[in-house]
Amino acid sequence: MPNESAPAAPLTPDEISERTARAVGHHYVYRHTYLVGREKIREYALASQFSAPVHFDVEAARAAGYADLVAPPMLVSVAGIVSNRPLFDDSVIGYGASQLMQADESMVYHRPVVAGHELTIHVHVDKHRRVGGYDMVTIRNEMYSQDDEHLVTLSTTLIGGSPDGADAPDFSDAAEKIVMHGVINA
Repeated sequence: MPNESAPAAPLTPDEISERTARAVGHHYVYRHTYLVGREKIREYALASQFSAPVHFDVEAARAAGYADLVAPPMLVSVAGIVSNRPLFDDSVIGYGASQLMQADESMVYHRPVVAGHELTIHVHVDKHRRVGGYDMVTIRNEMYSQDDEHLVTLSTTLIGGSPDGADAPDFSDAAEKIVMHGVINA
């Protein structure tokens, strides 16, 4: 959806929720590929305290049966964040990226992601629901290699509140309200 669809006047919380609900079913292929490089794998593994040689040593990765260095599991989250950006920039959903907090994330690996993979990412808005005055939206990223191999399915649930100045989200309060509505078992 182009930027022209963004309203001129600020939306009310109900209008934001309605816009986000209408986004369910929206799909696009991210316009850029995401190149998984060796240094990015090494940096991410180091920062995430992954010490397995398959993340640092090409020969160790090959000896273990991989084509190149193996990406730590959460590295694809970075690609997901980047590919989801148009949802906010193009006002597909009613929230800006700064008005959302991640509530949940899951990954299903169909094949390992290794250095040299150039990911094509299909982005889907799968679900919306309103709970305790807050919106929850689930975004799914299907990641494919340059050889069209389905590598990863990444599903992320975000929670957002009102972007209105005085009513800006207080996510510590949001978590309590969600628990009170039975969404999360405390």
